[in-house]
Amino acid sequence: MDLKAREQATAKVSAMTAKLTDEALCLAWMATEGKPVTKELAIVRGWMMDELNARLGDDLFDEWLMAVDENGDALNPLSFFPRKGN
Repeated sequence: MDLKAREQATAKVSAMTAKLTDEALCLAWMATEGKPVTKELAIVRGWMMDELNARLGDDLFDEWLMAVDENGDALNPLSFFPRKGN
């Protein structure tokens, strides 16, 4: 994929993810957890992470990335949304 096509795809996907509710975005993220790693999945997760970062802000986003439950599993980012702006 050339640079122009990649930029166009990124812009289109960014617009699509921006339309998702917080809950829908987080459900989509959690649906990718534990899936076999592929190049395509990594790209999709990157797009979702960009949108999560934009919505949560840098501090909460970083906190979410580092957070794990008692089993060492990643947390659903939705649990961090009520803390936005605090």
